[in-house]
Amino acid sequence: MLDAAFAHHQAGRLLEAEALYRYAIEADPQRWGACLNLTKILMLTGRVEQAQRWLRWRLEHTPEDATAHRQLGFAYASQNQLGLALRHFQSVIEEDPRDAGAHEVVAHLLQGFGRLDEAKSNLQRSVALRDPVQVGHALGGTPSFRVLMLFAPGAGNTPFIELLRVVKYNVHMLSVVAGVEYNVESLRASTDVVFNLIGDVDNAGNLLESAAQLLAQIGKPVVNRPECIALTGRQSVSERLASIGDCIAPPTWRYSIDEMRLALREDDPSPFTSPCAYPLLVRRAGTHGGKDFDKVEDRAALCAFVEQTAAPHYYVSKYIDYRSADGYFRKYRFMFVDGEILPYHLAIDDKWKIHHAATDMVNQEWMQNEERAFLDAPDSVFGERQYAVLRAIRDAIALDYWGIDCALDRNGFVVVFEANATMLVHPRNEKFPYKRPAVARIKRAYDAMLERRAAIARLL
Repeated sequence: MLDAAFAHHQAGRLLEAEALYRYAIEADPQRWGACLNLTKILMLTGRVEQAQRWLRWRLEHTPEDATAHRQLGFAYASQNQLGLALRHFQSVIEEDPRDAGAHEVVAHLLQGFGRLDEAKSNLQRSVALRDPVQVGHALGGTPSFRVLMLFAPGAGNTPFIELLRVVKYNVHMLSVVAGVEYNVESLRASTDVVFNLIGDVDNAGNLLESAAQLLAQIGKPVVNRPECIALTGRQSVSERLASIGDCIAPPTWRYSIDEMRLALREDDPSPFTSPCAYPLLVRRAGTHGGKDFDKVEDRAALCAFVEQTAAPHYYVSKYIDYRSADGYFRKYRFMFVDGEILPYHLAIDDKWKIHHAATDMVNQEWMQNEERAFLDAPDSVFGERQYAVLRAIRDAIALDYWGIDCALDRNGFVVVFEANATMLVHPRNEKFPYKRPAVARIKRAYDAMLERRAAIARLL
């Protein structure tokens, strides 16, 4: 029975494999291999809490099981329960101090908690111990090809975990650390395609040059070249899109905190806002999701924001009133995958700062119906005029996998909020099931992009 279950699992027939694993466990609850493989299927199919229950049961009986701690750590991390995730990965290291992958994950989590010295120590230990760590493996037998993902430890990466659910290729992660010498021959021999995940100029831009040098040495097809990522800071994007017709890319400037304070001195005769007038949008550089981001109406409010956040760098941009005729704000997200323009979501709110999870859309049927219609037929909202703008933006950004948050003003102009490689795509849409086909289209396009790059590699 277990042989049959494993064969189904390897072939990607997850429902058949799950049923046989459950029969085997019922017959012999000590069959830990069956339990572990069952939890992998549960996580792949979005039933993370069920997987957690199985793993906690295993640890009650065998608390030293590093494999169970690792799997449970990933399960908690997928639900953003990062403290619990950290605890379990630290348990992995206690059982095996030479586990390079666990050291790297712990470094990433510690950085998120601001424990930078501890994070640096774990990262150095990881680099000293490891070859690239495998984080995803092919279902369905022999992998079709091999993907190496370059990763910035700590922050600044393209969200990738959800893209690795059910794949036909092997995936290895490699941390990029300035000054480290890698085994380039080994990397070249074990790689068909390289995906540069370092996607946030503000959080990890200092690693882009190191990544570019490593990619040149490996010599394999690349997704999202570092030199293109380097041009996706908010100020750079606003400057590059400014000349596109029917496009509004609000003027944006990046300032150090010293520059901000100098410009905001009370005795400065020149207005800080030149050439724009208040209100302005101000955010701490490197933030996403609305954190440390606000609209300020005057100099006093801007001063208060700067003193409260005290960040190394800020972005200041012109505020654009993008309300629709009915008084609501609408923010559209498209993903660009190897040239395709694919809708991901529409967020609607009565407030200017919109994030899908923070809206009242779960309780508003009309909003859900509007989002569903957009996802099913985006060209019914974005006509040929607007799609021409999206294509021009695509050509200007010149990345392989990235996203854009934008709106349509009352004149039909495309208002750009953000365009970079750090946009999140996830399948956890239980309250919005109509979103699943859109997510599946993006996942298929992503897999096909990598497969095309692997085909190119075979010709080299």
